[in-house]
Amino acid sequence: MSENPADGAPSTAQPQSGWRAVVEDMAATADEYRDRGWTALELHPGDSVLVDSERRTGLDVVLPGPEYEDLESLTEDCTFADVDVFRAEQSSMLYLLVVEKDPNTETAVFVPAYYDPGSGQSKLETIQSDGELRLFCRRLDDDYVEFVHDDVTPFLPESV
Repeated sequence: MSENPADGAPSTAQPQSGWRAVVEDMAATADEYRDRGWTALELHPGDSVLVDSERRTGLDVVLPGPEYEDLESLTEDCTFADVDVFRAEQSSMLYLLVVEKDPNTETAVFVPAYYDPGSGQSKLETIQSDGELRLFCRRLDDDYVEFVHDDVTPFLPESV
């Protein structure tokens, strides 16, 4: 992912260009997996936020209904035991491309996400002290598929 915004871009354009880079990287990486014979599901969240509540603590992404249904169907037959996390910081945003993998079935789920570390500092501290990051891929009715990660470092900014 590109870590440097275009010179002279207005500050409001930088988050959009960062997100665009993540989505482009997701498509290219998913194609590489498909070329190796894997099943690759690309997700396109409408929103991505850090959450810390009684119900959920972690990273929450909201998916369109059809993509959520594809994810839910796919996770019934897979055990996602491996993860790759690609991270880029741009302006005040942290961009992630999370690749949840089931090597046994050669299936990968690509989850792009973003958050503002500055406004989520207390949530990041909770995640860090818990030593666990939960990735909630949900639809608006609050049904969700959850991925749990014991190594939180790849999901956090370098300066936490």
